Amino acid sequence: MSLRRRAGRPVEPASFAEPSERPVVRDDPSESVTGQILRFIESRHLAPGDRLPSERELAQRLNVSRPALRESLAALEAMRVIARRPNSGIYLAASGSHPSFESVVLRSDLGLALDADTIRHSMEVRNLLELQAVELACMRRDDYDLEHLDSIVAQTRARLAQQRSIIDLDEAFHLGVVAASKNPVFVQIVHAFYRLSMVRREVYFSDLNRCQRSHREHQSILRAIRARDASKARRAMHGHIHEGFWRSLLKQSTRPS
Repeated sequence: MSLRRRAGRPVEPASFAEPSERPVVRDDPSESVTGQILRFIESRHLAPGDRLPSERELAQRLNVSRPALRESLAALEAMRVIARRPNSGIYLAASGSHPSFESVVLRSDLGLALDADTIRHSMEVRNLLELQAVELACMRRDDYDLEHLDSIVAQTRARLAQQRSIIDLDEAFHLGVVAASKNPVFVQIVHAFYRLSMVRREVYFSDLNRCQRSHREHQSILRAIRARDASKARRAMHGHIHEGFWRSLLKQSTRPS
């Protein structure tokens, strides 16, 4: 949800339709090739340190051009998913290489499974970030931030009256709180976690009762931010995250977030 959206401009409604399990489709050809490579690795059950086919063979198997393949391999190498060794070949990165968080988000975008530990660890970091963000929002928020959050809450109320999902408005509210911290890097990082949890959020917000609960908790958080009560805002955010979406998420399977 773009934080450049001006207050009062409505968000397109989402319905309580069956949540989609299809991966996000992107327009960048190199990212499409990157997805093919990751799916190839997944389908072959390759382990850390295993060797991939040569560049020529991989291009033939995936039916892609060598330049597009090289671009994607370079991206995966930058994410520490693979390692290219001169005069040796292409290898899946060793277990201690610690692939970048962006590679985790990319796997989720593509609909590839994430293990339970990755999901749990990601949640832990996201929780810490949002708790810190809401404290900063209490200190740094301005009139526009309040106007923006008020608008989202009003749109949410109208959406619920139509018995429609608020998944996009929930994301807009949380990112609006983070934006009120006046730290753009905070926004970029937290937004990645929302990409990571897209499919699970679709499932969660397909339930009207959960949407209504989220709306009530957003109102409590906003009241605390308006009053610049950082302690109350932190408690409200903690309860919102831990008793709602994330507790539900932990009960789900290890399908992609």
